[in-house]
Amino acid sequence: MITMPDCLPHPYTFMMMKLFAFRDRLDDADKEFGRYHALDLYTILATTMEMEWNQAIEFQKRQESDPFFIEAGRLVAEHFSALDRLGMIRMRESRYYRPELQLGEFMSALQELFPGGDNPVF
Repeated sequence: MITMPDCLPHPYTFMMMKLFAFRDRLDDADKEFGRYHALDLYTILATTMEMEWNQAIEFQKRQESDPFFIEAGRLVAEHFSALDRLGMIRMRESRYYRPELQLGEFMSALQELFPGGDNPVF
């Protein structure tokens, strides 16, 4: 039997990937305007273990001046910082959305991991 090593991405880098995927699909009707990516962000964050959270905070501190991390922070501020922002709207439009999701806590945690970012980098 062939065994594969554990090759899952860290939740922090996986969330970064989903933020950029959301950005790339938010106007794409064929890809449901990024709804899946928006809801995936919630799912990834909700399943992040405490050790992974602490590692993510360390990643954020070490990478805060990197242009990709700055852009991720800008995307969070623009699309996931309030219920009337497009990312949060797309999340609630998803057929998989459930009203019991803790959106306030989600937005707060996402902003802690990906702070600020006022100007587009790319």
